[in-house]
Amino acid sequence: MVEGGTLDVIRSIANHISSAELAERIALWLGDRESVRPEEPAHEISRIALSLHSDRGFLEHLERVGAEAARRGMAPGTLASGAIHRLGHAGNAYLERIGPAQQAAMLAPLTALQASVVQALMRGFASAPPVQAPADERVRRLEDTIRALDRINSVINSSLEINEVLRHTVHAAADMLDVPEVTIYLYDESIDRLILSATRALRQDAVGNTTLALGEGITGWAAHAGQPLVVRDAWSDPRFKYVPGIDEEKLRSFLSVPIVLFTVNRLIGVLNVVATEFRDFTEDELRFAELIAGQLAIAVENARLHQQTDTALRRKVEQLTTLQRSARVLTSNLDLRSVLAMIARQAAELIGVEKAAIFRIDETGDRLCIVAAHNLGSKYATLTLKVGEGVVGRAVASRAPVVVADARTDERLSVPRDLLDEEGYRAMFSVPLVVGDHVLGGISLYSMEPRPFTPEQTDLAFTFGTHAAIAMENARLFEEVSHGLETKSLLLRELHHRVKNNLQTVAALLQMQARHSRSDEAVALLNLSAGRIAGMSRVHDLLSQDELGLTTVGAVMAAMGELVRTDLAASGRRIELQIDDAPVRIGSEKASVFALVVNELLWNALTHGLDGRADGTIQLRASVEDTGVTVRVIDDGRGLPPGFALDRDMGLGLSIVRNLVARNLDGAIRIAPGPDGRGACAALTFKP
Repeated sequence: MVEGGTLDVIRSIANHISSAELAERIALWLGDRESVRPEEPAHEISRIALSLHSDRGFLEHLERVGAEAARRGMAPGTLASGAIHRLGHAGNAYLERIGPAQQAAMLAPLTALQASVVQALMRGFASAPPVQAPADERVRRLEDTIRALDRINSVINSSLEINEVLRHTVHAAADMLDVPEVTIYLYDESIDRLILSATRALRQDAVGNTTLALGEGITGWAAHAGQPLVVRDAWSDPRFKYVPGIDEEKLRSFLSVPIVLFTVNRLIGVLNVVATEFRDFTEDELRFAELIAGQLAIAVENARLHQQTDTALRRKVEQLTTLQRSARVLTSNLDLRSVLAMIARQAAELIGVEKAAIFRIDETGDRLCIVAAHNLGSKYATLTLKVGEGVVGRAVASRAPVVVADARTDERLSVPRDLLDEEGYRAMFSVPLVVGDHVLGGISLYSMEPRPFTPEQTDLAFTFGTHAAIAMENARLFEEVSHGLETKSLLLRELHHRVKNNLQTVAALLQMQARHSRSDEAVALLNLSAGRIAGMSRVHDLLSQDELGLTTVGAVMAAMGELVRTDLAASGRRIELQIDDAPVRIGSEKASVFALVVNELLWNALTHGLDGRADGTIQLRASVEDTGVTVRVIDDGRGLPPGFALDRDMGLGLSIVRNLVARNLDGAIRIAPGPDGRGACAALTFKP
């Protein structure tokens, strides 16, 4: 929970003494029985106490310190307020040394430490009756104090909202001290006044609207002097300041205690305990009020830190979310004109300004011209500047943001005065658009009111500019590549078309030669070769269609099936082909080989499985599996010969198929009996 919280680190901090001795020393220090050595600064003591707060030995030491305080006659409020004061000093010293995010995380442990220390001291106090009062009266008073402290602690620990803490505290304090009214004024440094921030009995509409100067009234006097003030008769005291309209007429006696953050000696506000009858506040009541003031100082400061941290983190998260969303939108669009328009609009929205312009360096590399604008007039959109001239020119030349808080008085602007008056902007800044070592141009952002842009805003715009420059460069490259691809696509289509025509010519020549051949074996071989080449020609036709260089497994299967059907129709055989539609894509480097394999398996089924038959069925089935695509050629013919083994019994055709599959498709082929025991099934598995 705490950095350096182990006993080894604690020992090194505390001059290598034992943990038991260390716990006793911290307990004595909290009970005002031992001072802190110079080599043990307050922030280290806080770290040590945080690491010990759940240690039973440490709590027992605190109880003994509380019992000793009772025997010495110390009031319980004095004991508790002293411990709270020291813890507050040490705790705030520790918080000042860590970051905002860590501060928010340490608030709960610090308040828990405060509660456990006070409770342990009070338990010890209760174990030793004081000499000056009967035991039963002392125990009753101590029990009341402990209950009040528990209630105050629970109130302060229940919320980090300042208003909630103050509202609950005034009620708890009033009940404990048995007074009708408790008020809390908080000091606002920006106006140098105390503001009524919580009340129990005064008019609630006075909260936030009633203020006092330092030194004004009893409250202001206590704040200015930095010390408690007890006034028995407020109306006869010259320091009293009557504020009409908030029901102060019934007030009589005041106990005012300044709320001070002791670590930096900063005034937080004033706690007023007020009676409606004349009353002499006791020493114990004063100490108890000081205890509440000490707790309030820490609680208010913690709440303020939490509020500031929470607001800053929320704003940063919103900005980063917007930046991330903008970058995602920009990089998802590759149309250059659309990208430029989006950059101008989203840059203005991200920074919270009214106008924006995108300047781009022209082909000469010397001038900047506006290529996109948001809410700028048409005349302004024709503005051109030299690199190094004007605000955006300086930003591009220096590769750093340039800020103009008031456009009417800044000499760096080179825009004509009439054009400036026409647009009406009063403040602006520019950031460069940089990709790697290359500057593309700049973004200018314009505000209609004079304003000092913060480093956070310029850094955010600079980061956005980096994303925007990448998007612009991507869109430009995409345009160039698209133009080149269109040219290459036309050339590749023409190439596929010419290859297809040449292959068809070769196939026709082979078929012509087959018709003039007198050898049956030569005719069969020539027709088989012509069929293979015709299949390759059909694949090139597929590859020249809509998705250039791509087709599908199903399209190749269908094309090979059509070639077989044409040959079957010419021969008079009634062989039915059943072909699946498989939309799995396959590239040009594998499509031709796949076509050859399918063509070979189909003819193998016709010439061997269905040899001598006038009718039959061949199925082409495709399925997508974890290992890739599996294509099955299934026939209902005579089946495989007994004892068939592919490695031993394959002929030339199957040998060609096996080599093509292994070398060019990175796949495998197997041949087995058909699913119902009839015919044969050749299964090809590969990754397209």
